[in-house]
Amino acid sequence: MAVVYGSPGLEAGDQRVCKALETLPADSLIYAQPLLVHHAERREPDYVIVNPQWGVIVLEVKDWVQIRAMDARGLEVYRTKLGYWESVDSPVDQARQAAFVLVNRLAEDPELRNYAGKLDFSYTYGAILPNLFGTMVKNCNYHWGQNYVLGKDDLLVDRITEKIRGIPTQFRVVMTDAQVRAVCAVLDGRNVLRDRHTGEFKGVLDQTQESIAKEGLVPLLIEPVINKEEEPNQQTSLFGFLHPEPEHRKKHLESEVPDEVMEVQHDLRVRLVRGFAGTGKTDVLVLRAHYLAEQYPKHKILVTTFNDPLYQTRLMPELAHLKKQVDVRKFDGLCSEIYQKRNGRWKDPQPIRGMLAWMAERSPLMQEWGIDFLADEFTWMKEAGRTEAKAYMEKPREGRGGSTGRTLSTQQKKQIFHLFEEYQAELAEQSMFDWADLHDKTLKYLQDGVPPDTTYDVILIDEAQHFAPTWMKIIKTYLKPEGVLFLCDDPSQSVYRYFSWRQKGIDVVGKTRWLKVPYRNSRQIFEASYALLSGDELAKSLLGEDKNMALPDLSNANLRNGNLPVIRQFETVQAEKQFILDEILRLVAQGLRVQDICILHNQKYVLDAYKEVKKMGGNVENAITQTGMEYTAVFIPQTQKLFDRAIGKSWEEDQSQQRLTSYMLMTRARSHLYMTYQQKWPKALDPTRPYVDWVEVAA
Repeated sequence: MAVVYGSPGLEAGDQRVCKALETLPADSLIYAQPLLVHHAERREPDYVIVNPQWGVIVLEVKDWVQIRAMDARGLEVYRTKLGYWESVDSPVDQARQAAFVLVNRLAEDPELRNYAGKLDFSYTYGAILPNLFGTMVKNCNYHWGQNYVLGKDDLLVDRITEKIRGIPTQFRVVMTDAQVRAVCAVLDGRNVLRDRHTGEFKGVLDQTQESIAKEGLVPLLIEPVINKEEEPNQQTSLFGFLHPEPEHRKKHLESEVPDEVMEVQHDLRVRLVRGFAGTGKTDVLVLRAHYLAEQYPKHKILVTTFNDPLYQTRLMPELAHLKKQVDVRKFDGLCSEIYQKRNGRWKDPQPIRGMLAWMAERSPLMQEWGIDFLADEFTWMKEAGRTEAKAYMEKPREGRGGSTGRTLSTQQKKQIFHLFEEYQAELAEQSMFDWADLHDKTLKYLQDGVPPDTTYDVILIDEAQHFAPTWMKIIKTYLKPEGVLFLCDDPSQSVYRYFSWRQKGIDVVGKTRWLKVPYRNSRQIFEASYALLSGDELAKSLLGEDKNMALPDLSNANLRNGNLPVIRQFETVQAEKQFILDEILRLVAQGLRVQDICILHNQKYVLDAYKEVKKMGGNVENAITQTGMEYTAVFIPQTQKLFDRAIGKSWEEDQSQQRLTSYMLMTRARSHLYMTYQQKWPKALDPTRPYVDWVEVAA
């Protein structure tokens, strides 16, 4: 079956043509009523077919029932509703003119022409008259060119492919994938990717990305298919470990979540789009919002995320013009709306680490466990519904780094729960609550009958790997009973929390599609980053949830080549900083905007040393805010400090979390990646060594 994008005409004949075209081979892409513009010329043919074997075919469809006085240039058509005959141009000539507009537009567009290479593919044009047959259609072919016109009899399933393929063309050359995508970019300009700030051409959505964004409102089930006969290559050999035994995985998942959370909703209409860093998940989500708003104008749509920079720099500006139909909200904004509706006013939540640091000054036990560990554990308890002693004590609590992580003993859990009660009592004493409490309060208010202001036909969630079970319960209350969830996630970027979709109560079996090509990064940067996931237990658990997991396609011809990531060791902090500042100035002198440069780390004291970069207009950002973001150049100073030992975590758990954080930081870089360090290079990052430019003790 072919795929049809766009809105076919409403006439009965046009609908018959659409159904017939859908039976064409699956490698046919069909655009209904695309707008073609070249200089002052504007054409809107009924259909354009793009098939790599046939080339491009432009079609005009006419619902005529009576024609006469035909010649090479046109004919007369009887207008039944108006009651008179009218002279019109030949539909084949109309299709020809539209084909010229398309080809000229491609030939004169330097970005698409360079992207596609030589534009030497074949193209042709024709007409379909779905209400006419026999002698009338033969006469049309006589005057307008043999085999250029199809009639009613040609729309039969056993004839349509042969007739479309048989429309004459001057030559036939198999199209490259880049040529196909360049044509698709002309047929729908939203397929073109550009830098929002500079307008720089970044490429074209691939066929998988476009098909996900434009699939029907109700997602089709996808059968899990694992190609066991596939020849092993560098990637499959490296990641053959990514599927832990199902029973082991199930045991691990079910040990960590209360029974009520494990009630997976099987009948929910869901599409989960998964992909490694830089595979274009946000691009797909944005195009999906555009497409649904266009195809379903009466539907109310919500786009939401947890990540503020992603919300501010991508989702809000790129969807602002759809605000009458599409609401773009941060998840915490939805929660604050319900809180204010229930309490009449807003109150800022207390940062959990700040409160724990204040309490730890008087609590040696808190100091022993560590503020970071307790903050993570208390947040996990609230998000997983383990805030009652029985729920927390009686179920095993495996380490957050996966099944090999630290398992807490009964005595340890008693200590932690006692500290949790002290923390909650302190919040209550000061009439405060933290962010995890806000989510818990929001869910309770919703369950107690405080309704959302708006419910939605479709909810799209970006960076959905960050959403906890409680969060998804809140989201479901904003979804209409027959509504659809569209989720984009990258399980390897779960730097905040590590819940599977089963733990979140969402059935994604058979509803998951993978994006495989990491377009954001140069090939060299992604290879170095991807190597960190090799042998990592947490990555194994998170990625192994999907039996149909797709490995990144590192052989794709559209991947950019660039410089190797730069690794430099320095004897002093001052020497390291000077190197970074000098490199920033060098990149800017070469034409790179300072706004496209970012210094990243997960420790505030490291970032504080680079305030002058921020004053220059560059970005100095904490790791926890950056999933979904990208920069042309990324610097990670004091790399060894990414791996400061965390109290209260097993060694494996700690290392696993830090590897995922490092992977996320490295994949923010599009073209230039610098990692600098002092003393010893972290052993956990050794898998990157074959893929980087390494200099020890730089001058």
